Amino acid sequence: MLPQLKALTDRLASIGQNHDAAAADVAGAWAIPKGTTPIIGVTKPHYIDSLVRASSITLTSDDIVELEVLADAAGVNTRGFWEQEMQIKAPLP
Repeated sequence: MLPQLKALTDRLASIGQNHDAAAADVAGAWAIPKGTTPIIGVTKPHYIDSLVRASSITLTSDDIVELEVLADAAGVNTRGFWEQEMQIKAPLP
């Protein structure tokens, strides 16, 4: 399982490098188009900065599909019980 998780976290980091952001920021940005609001512990000011960065990152539909595939391969369920599976029909803006 660790190699699959590494593939996912490496891709999050790679996308983050393109946006001058951390992998965790990209994970937050990945949650937003799913209709969820990432809940970030705000015990430190830099956690707010991370959420702001996440909200400013626009992932491509290819990025989202790739992250979903990597998450599925690692057995990571990225959907809450209330969420439906994303159906990407058109490129995201």
